[in-house]
Formats: sequence, C-alpha cells, structure tokens
Amino acid sequence: MKHFMIIVVISWIVACETPTVRREDFVAKHSDWDPQMVEVIRAGMIAKGMTKEQVRAAWGEPCNTCQGTRKWEWGESWEYRTQVVFFNTDGLVMRWGPK
Repeated sequence: MKHFMIIVVISWIVACETPTVRREDFVAKHSDWDPQMVEVIRAGMIAKGMTKEQVRAAWGEPCNTCQGTRKWEWGESWEYRTQVVFFNTDGLVMRWGPK
C-alpha cells in the first residue's frame, strides 16, 4: 500500500507540472486574453506582442542555469534553453531567436 501511495503522489506531481496543464491554468485565470493569443499559447508557441505572462504561460519560466534575464535600455531579454526572447520597454515581445 505504501508503494502505491508513493506512485500516486509522484504521478500527481508530474501531471501538475506538464506544459499543457501550466498553459491551461494560465488561460483559465485570464479570460481577458485575446482568443487568438490563447490558441498560440495552447500550441506552446509565442508571438510578437505577447506579454511576459503570456510567454510564461506558453514556455514556462526562463532558464535558471543560463545567463537568465537581462535588462537593457530597449527592454529585457529572457533566455530559454535554445531561444532568447526580447521584450520592449512596455514588456511586450519584440522578437526571439536561437541562442
């Protein structure tokens, strides 16, 4: 019985941390988001004009083991495992590209 409970708890933790669950949690909290942007988020993609919170919904938190977040006079950059996202001073995605 003890092993069964451990497996159930681990399964629950893993299921709660999947990208799909994360995206749906963010979308559920933001009924004000544009429906087209919601579809982009659900697909795990990002788009020009997204907010930082929408990028977090789609891709998760920036990489903890990389260079990380940097602020510049033109805005901010977030580093992910294979991509860097650039935000303008209003906090909206300007562009992104490979590292």
